[in-house]
Amino acid sequence: MKNLLSILVLAVISLTVFAQAEDHPHHEKHYADVETIETPEVKIEIIKPHSQVNFSQFTIKLFNKTNDYVLMKKHAITFQSDENGYGEQHPKEDVDFVEPGGDITRQIKVEGGVGFKVDNLNISFEGVFSRAPLKGKPTEGGQFRMKPDKNSIMMEPFAVTLKKWRFNTKELSADFKIRYRGESIGIVHEGEVKIRKEDGTILENKEDRPKPFIIPPMGTKTVTVVRPFQKDALDKKDSVFIVWDDALEESPSTPISVSGISLTYDPEKTKRENK
Repeated sequence: MKNLLSILVLAVISLTVFAQAEDHPHHEKHYADVETIETPEVKIEIIKPHSQVNFSQFTIKLFNKTNDYVLMKKHAITFQSDENGYGEQHPKEDVDFVEPGGDITRQIKVEGGVGFKVDNLNISFEGVFSRAPLKGKPTEGGQFRMKPDKNSIMMEPFAVTLKKWRFNTKELSADFKIRYRGESIGIVHEGEVKIRKEDGTILENKEDRPKPFIIPPMGTKTVTVVRPFQKDALDKKDSVFIVWDDALEESPSTPISVSGISLTYDPEKTKRENK
């Protein structure tokens, strides 16, 4: 009889401990591994998908198989479940890009109330991925007078703002903040920024910067333009213009179709991960 009571007590304790672990706020519900997703343009690995009470997340490794840029709009990823009032959830707004032949690894996470620890979770990638050519469409550009008569200019999808500057007959130095307000890829060719005199003469100032830098949607970059002048190229009364006409391009993107995935609760994996 005593042995039977001892066994029953141990069983109750074990069940209580297991229940406490399941109900603990930091207890994770892990999902079965999913196969790699592959299209002609991208390869995608989904790593360690899991949920806690108030969030769901996974890590995504994105490989670009093209000779173009590939964009990933993380906020377009949809997490959906019919359990616990989960509904549809989206990550915070953010856009990443991958250079041709490259790859990136990013955490994808949604956060909310207390119903996120579900058994079944569907992930949709509709409208998430697109590709944009390396060569973009040139903008009409614009120019800044030195000394400045304005601090900011809209150049089609680009907002170019002069933050600080120094100008004399020996050298020009100016810092610009460039914000790309489009939906695809902004391309900035620093070496193509020109210095022009009022009479139209382009001063010898071209810099050898063959690789442009890329700005994703609503992203910003700082560009520093530094140009020394040859002796007697300018006198004290001269003004010059910093000309952006050949420096800014927009590369329009086209969608990439990627199938969604279904995540299913895996009890054994959950036990291993929560040890």
